[in-house]
Amino acid sequence: MTVQTQHGEPKLSLRERNRLRTRRELLDAALEVFSEDGFGSATVEKIAERAGAAKGTLYTYFPQGREQLFCELYEEINNELIDKATEIYSGAEGGDFSSRLVAMSEAVVDVAERPMLGRFYAIDDPSLDQALPPVRGHASSVIAQHIAKDYAATVSRQPRSRSAVAPESIAMLLTGALTAALSTVARGTQSRDDVCRAIAAVAAGLMSST
Repeated sequence: MTVQTQHGEPKLSLRERNRLRTRRELLDAALEVFSEDGFGSATVEKIAERAGAAKGTLYTYFPQGREQLFCELYEEINNELIDKATEIYSGAEGGDFSSRLVAMSEAVVDVAERPMLGRFYAIDDPSLDQALPPVRGHASSVIAQHIAKDYAATVSRQPRSRSAVAPESIAMLLTGALTAALSTVARGTQSRDDVCRAIAAVAAGLMSST
């Protein structure tokens, strides 16, 4: 039973707290297994064993098994990136178009540099095409919307803008670059500094052409 605290906030019962802890332990175990084995080789049995739980317990919390676990973990990272994008593009980070784009690239690289998280988010497995449609592209689409709006506003302030490129096309290409950057940093083929310098150079070139 959930009761209210003196401030009106819900106070969870011991049973509810235990359920939340078990659920988190299963998600954390899944993150470890997916990061190590990818999606295709990860099994419900191994995830349950890693969490110290029975296979039946895992299905009690995640009836759709590894697909549901993967989607929930993926969406957690999506939401982190969306929150950061909202912070950057709501003006909290200040600066101009280029500095905001670099700040967004740094947020993406922050995810990539966390070993398990980066490897997990960068998993590329054809079998995910059926598992991920509900969440794949969620963060990218939101980030692209922010970039497109920011680019359009920046161009509109230029007295003699030469740009005839649709902001949505610019945003699509830049978001693709950020996605690629996450994968390369997570796999260790590019460094954080390399990626951020490259994004800064692209942004500078883009602004010089407007």
